[in-house]
Amino acid sequence: MALLAPVLGLGQGAPGGSRSAPTDSELARSRNDVIQKTKETRAGAETLLALHEAEVKRITAEYQRRRELYHQGFISRTEVIQAEQAVAQAMLRLEDDKRFLSETDTALTEFTMRDELLRLPGLALGGYSETNTLLRFNGAAGFTLAEVTKIERFFSQSFGRGLPISALGQTVTHERMRFDHRNAVDVALHPESVEGQSVLNYLRQAGIPFVAFRGAIPGAATGAHIHIGKPSPRL
Repeated sequence: MALLAPVLGLGQGAPGGSRSAPTDSELARSRNDVIQKTKETRAGAETLLALHEAEVKRITAEYQRRRELYHQGFISRTEVIQAEQAVAQAMLRLEDDKRFLSETDTALTEFTMRDELLRLPGLALGGYSETNTLLRFNGAAGFTLAEVTKIERFFSQSFGRGLPISALGQTVTHERMRFDHRNAVDVALHPESVEGQSVLNYLRQAGIPFVAFRGAIPGAATGAHIHIGKPSPRL
Protein backbone atom coordinates (compact mmCIF):
# COMPACT_ATOMS: atom_id res chain seq x y z
CA MET A 1 0.00 0.00 0.00
CA ALA A 2 1.52 3.34 -1.00
CA LEU A 3 2.24 5.71 1.84
CA LEU A 4 2.87 9.43 1.99
CA ALA A 5 6.14 10.72 0.61
CA PRO A 6 9.02 11.41 3.00
CA VAL A 7 9.03 14.83 4.59
CA LEU A 8 11.66 16.97 2.94
CA GLY A 9 14.11 18.81 5.16
CA LEU A 10 13.66 22.56 5.30
CA GLY A 11 16.28 25.28 5.43
CA GLN A 12 19.04 23.33 3.68
CA GLY A 13 20.90 26.57 3.18
CA ALA A 14 22.53 28.40 0.31
CA PRO A 15 25.31 26.98 -1.89
CA GLY A 16 28.56 26.59 -0.03
CA GLY A 17 27.31 24.40 2.79
CA SER A 18 25.75 27.09 4.99
CA ARG A 19 22.51 26.08 6.71
CA SER A 20 19.81 28.21 8.21
CA ALA A 21 17.32 27.06 10.81
CA PRO A 22 13.76 26.69 9.52
CA THR A 23 11.41 29.45 10.55
CA ASP A 24 8.27 28.84 12.58
CA SER A 25 6.14 29.34 9.47
CA GLU A 26 8.23 26.80 7.54
CA LEU A 27 7.91 24.28 10.36
CA ALA A 28 4.15 24.86 10.50
CA ARG A 29 3.83 24.36 6.74
CA SER A 30 5.91 21.17 6.90
CA ARG A 31 3.82 19.86 9.80
CA ASN A 32 0.55 20.67 8.06
CA ASP A 33 1.81 19.04 4.87
CA VAL A 34 2.57 15.80 6.74
CA ILE A 35 -0.85 15.81 8.37
CA GLN A 36 -2.64 16.49 5.07
CA LYS A 37 -0.76 13.79 3.17
CA THR A 38 -1.39 11.28 5.96
CA LYS A 39 -5.11 12.07 5.97
CA GLU A 40 -5.24 11.64 2.20
CA THR A 41 -3.46 8.31 2.50
CA ARG A 42 -5.88 7.24 5.21
CA ALA A 43 -8.89 8.19 3.07
CA GLY A 44 -7.54 6.00 0.28
CA ALA A 45 -7.03 3.14 2.73
CA GLU A 46 -10.63 3.45 3.92
CA THR A 47 -11.84 3.20 0.32
CA LEU A 48 -9.70 0.10 -0.19
CA LEU A 49 -11.06 -1.40 3.03
CA ALA A 50 -14.64 -0.97 1.81
CA LEU A 51 -13.76 -2.67 -1.49
CA HIS A 52 -12.10 -5.57 0.30
CA GLU A 53 -15.06 -5.94 2.68
CA ALA A 54 -17.35 -6.26 -0.33
CA GLU A 55 -14.92 -8.76 -1.86
CA VAL A 56 -14.97 -10.90 1.30
CA LYS A 57 -18.78 -11.03 1.22
CA ARG A 58 -18.80 -11.98 -2.45
CA ILE A 59 -16.12 -14.67 -2.12
CA THR A 60 -17.69 -16.08 1.05
CA ALA A 61 -21.04 -16.38 -0.73
CA GLU A 62 -19.32 -18.20 -3.59
CA TYR A 63 -17.66 -20.56 -1.10
CA GLN A 64 -21.02 -21.36 0.50
CA ARG A 65 -22.53 -21.93 -2.95
CA ARG A 66 -19.79 -24.35 -3.91
CA ARG A 67 -20.16 -26.27 -0.66
CA GLU A 68 -23.81 -26.82 -1.41
CA LEU A 69 -23.02 -27.95 -4.96
CA TYR A 70 -20.34 -30.32 -3.64
CA HIS A 71 -22.75 -31.91 -1.15
CA GLN A 72 -25.22 -32.34 -3.99
CA GLY A 73 -22.53 -34.08 -6.04
CA PHE A 74 -22.30 -31.47 -8.80
CA ILE A 75 -18.69 -30.30 -8.32
CA SER A 76 -15.42 -31.71 -7.00
CA ARG A 77 -13.88 -31.11 -3.60
CA THR A 78 -11.00 -29.32 -5.31
CA GLU A 79 -13.33 -26.53 -6.39
CA VAL A 80 -14.52 -26.12 -2.80
CA ILE A 81 -10.93 -25.97 -1.52
CA GLN A 82 -10.07 -23.31 -4.11
CA ALA A 83 -12.98 -21.17 -2.93
CA GLU A 84 -11.98 -21.71 0.70
CA GLN A 85 -8.42 -20.55 -0.04
CA ALA A 86 -9.78 -17.47 -1.83
CA VAL A 87 -11.77 -16.57 1.29
CA ALA A 88 -8.67 -16.94 3.48
CA GLN A 89 -6.62 -14.70 1.17
CA ALA A 90 -9.37 -12.07 1.07
CA MET A 91 -9.57 -12.09 4.88
CA LEU A 92 -5.81 -11.54 5.10
CA ARG A 93 -6.08 -8.50 2.82
CA LEU A 94 -8.89 -7.17 4.99
CA GLU A 95 -6.84 -7.60 8.18
CA ASP A 96 -3.90 -5.83 6.53
CA ASP A 97 -6.18 -2.90 5.71
CA LYS A 98 -7.43 -2.69 9.29
CA ARG A 99 -3.90 -2.87 10.72
CA PHE A 100 -2.75 -0.09 8.41
CA LEU A 101 -5.65 2.16 9.39
CA SER A 102 -5.04 1.55 13.08
CA GLU A 103 -1.31 2.22 12.68
CA THR A 104 -2.01 5.42 10.75
CA ASP A 105 -4.54 6.66 13.31
CA THR A 106 -2.16 6.17 16.23
CA ALA A 107 0.80 7.77 14.44
CA LEU A 108 -1.32 10.71 13.29
CA THR A 109 -2.59 11.23 16.84
CA GLU A 110 0.92 11.31 18.27
CA PHE A 111 2.10 13.66 15.54
CA THR A 112 -0.86 16.00 16.00
CA MET A 113 -0.51 16.09 19.79
CA ARG A 114 3.27 16.28 19.90
CA ASP A 115 3.30 20.04 20.59
CA GLU A 116 0.94 19.63 23.52
CA LEU A 117 3.09 16.84 24.92
CA LEU A 118 6.25 18.94 24.63
CA ARG A 119 4.63 21.86 26.45
CA LEU A 120 3.91 19.76 29.52
CA PRO A 121 6.38 19.89 32.42
CA GLY A 122 8.76 16.98 32.77
CA LEU A 123 7.97 14.14 35.13
CA ALA A 124 10.25 12.78 37.81
CA LEU A 125 10.91 9.04 37.76
CA GLY A 126 7.73 7.34 38.85
CA GLY A 127 5.73 10.51 38.18
CA TYR A 128 2.21 10.44 36.77
CA SER A 129 0.02 13.16 35.30
CA GLU A 130 -3.25 13.58 33.39
CA THR A 131 -4.74 16.22 31.12
CA ASN A 132 -7.98 16.20 29.15
CA THR A 133 -6.24 14.40 26.31
CA LEU A 134 -3.12 12.72 27.75
CA LEU A 135 -2.11 10.38 30.56
CA ARG A 136 1.62 10.10 31.27
CA PHE A 137 3.71 7.84 33.46
CA ASN A 138 7.50 8.13 33.67
CA GLY A 139 8.27 4.62 34.83
CA ALA A 140 11.75 3.91 36.10
CA ALA A 141 11.95 0.45 34.53
CA GLY A 142 13.70 0.16 31.21
CA PHE A 143 11.50 -0.93 28.31
CA THR A 144 12.44 -2.86 25.19
CA LEU A 145 10.38 -4.72 22.65
CA ALA A 146 11.36 -7.94 24.42
CA GLU A 147 9.01 -6.91 27.25
CA VAL A 148 5.98 -7.03 24.94
CA THR A 149 5.59 -10.78 25.41
CA LYS A 150 4.90 -10.31 29.14
CA ILE A 151 2.27 -7.66 28.45
CA GLU A 152 0.65 -9.85 25.80
CA ARG A 153 0.53 -12.77 28.22
CA PHE A 154 -1.07 -10.63 30.93
CA PHE A 155 -3.68 -9.29 28.52
CA SER A 156 -4.50 -12.70 27.07
CA GLN A 157 -4.93 -14.23 30.52
CA SER A 158 -7.10 -11.30 31.62
CA PHE A 159 -9.36 -10.93 28.58
CA GLY A 160 -9.04 -14.10 26.54
CA ARG A 161 -7.86 -12.40 23.37
CA GLY A 162 -4.68 -11.03 21.88
CA LEU A 163 -3.30 -7.61 22.75
CA PRO A 164 -4.44 -5.28 19.90
CA ILE A 165 -1.01 -3.98 18.87
CA SER A 166 -1.23 -1.36 16.14
CA ALA A 167 2.49 -0.59 15.85
CA LEU A 168 5.38 -2.72 17.09
CA GLY A 169 8.63 -0.80 16.97
CA GLN A 170 9.54 1.30 13.96
CA THR A 171 6.97 1.22 11.15
CA VAL A 172 6.96 2.76 7.68
CA THR A 173 4.41 5.31 8.88
CA HIS A 174 6.63 6.42 11.78
CA GLU A 175 9.61 6.55 9.44
CA ARG A 176 7.75 8.85 7.06
CA MET A 177 6.77 11.09 9.97
CA ARG A 178 10.36 11.13 11.22
CA PHE A 179 9.44 9.57 14.58
CA ASP A 180 11.86 7.25 16.37
CA HIS A 181 9.51 4.45 17.43
CA ARG A 182 12.11 1.68 17.63
CA ASN A 183 11.67 1.04 21.36
CA ALA A 184 7.95 1.68 21.63
CA VAL A 185 4.68 -0.14 21.07
CA ASP A 186 1.25 1.29 20.28
CA VAL A 187 -1.79 -0.57 21.57
CA ALA A 188 -5.21 0.23 20.07
CA LEU A 189 -7.10 0.50 23.36
CA HIS A 190 -8.91 3.55 24.68
CA PRO A 191 -7.22 4.42 28.00
CA GLU A 192 -10.60 4.81 29.69
CA SER A 193 -11.96 1.42 28.60
CA VAL A 194 -11.91 -1.52 31.00
CA GLU A 195 -9.17 -3.18 28.99
CA GLY A 196 -7.20 0.05 28.67
CA GLN A 197 -7.36 0.76 32.39
CA SER A 198 -6.20 -2.78 33.13
CA VAL A 199 -3.17 -2.39 30.86
CA LEU A 200 -2.30 1.01 32.35
CA ASN A 201 -2.46 -0.40 35.87
CA TYR A 202 -0.22 -3.28 34.83
CA LEU A 203 2.30 -0.89 33.29
CA ARG A 204 2.39 1.33 36.38
CA GLN A 205 2.90 -1.64 38.67
CA ALA A 206 5.72 -2.88 36.43
CA GLY A 207 7.28 0.60 36.28
CA ILE A 208 6.97 0.74 32.48
CA PRO A 209 6.65 4.27 31.04
CA PHE A 210 3.72 5.16 28.80
CA VAL A 211 1.75 7.97 27.20
CA ALA A 212 -1.96 7.25 26.76
CA PHE A 213 -3.87 9.32 24.22
CA ARG A 214 -7.60 9.81 24.67
CA GLY A 215 -7.76 10.99 21.05
CA ALA A 216 -6.49 13.79 18.84
CA ILE A 217 -9.89 15.48 19.00
CA PRO A 218 -11.52 15.98 22.42
CA GLY A 219 -14.58 13.78 22.72
CA ALA A 220 -13.63 11.62 19.72
CA ALA A 221 -12.09 8.17 20.11
CA THR A 222 -10.30 8.17 16.73
CA GLY A 223 -6.62 7.55 17.34
CA ALA A 224 -7.05 6.85 21.05
CA HIS A 225 -4.34 4.41 22.11
CA ILE A 226 -1.64 3.55 24.62
CA HIS A 227 1.95 4.28 23.64
CA ILE A 228 4.18 1.96 25.69
CA GLY A 229 7.71 3.23 26.18
CA LYS A 230 9.22 6.69 26.25
CA PRO A 231 7.64 9.36 24.00
CA SER A 232 8.93 9.03 20.44
CA PRO A 233 11.57 11.68 19.64
CA ARG A 234 11.96 13.13 16.16
CA LEU A 235 14.57 11.48 13.96
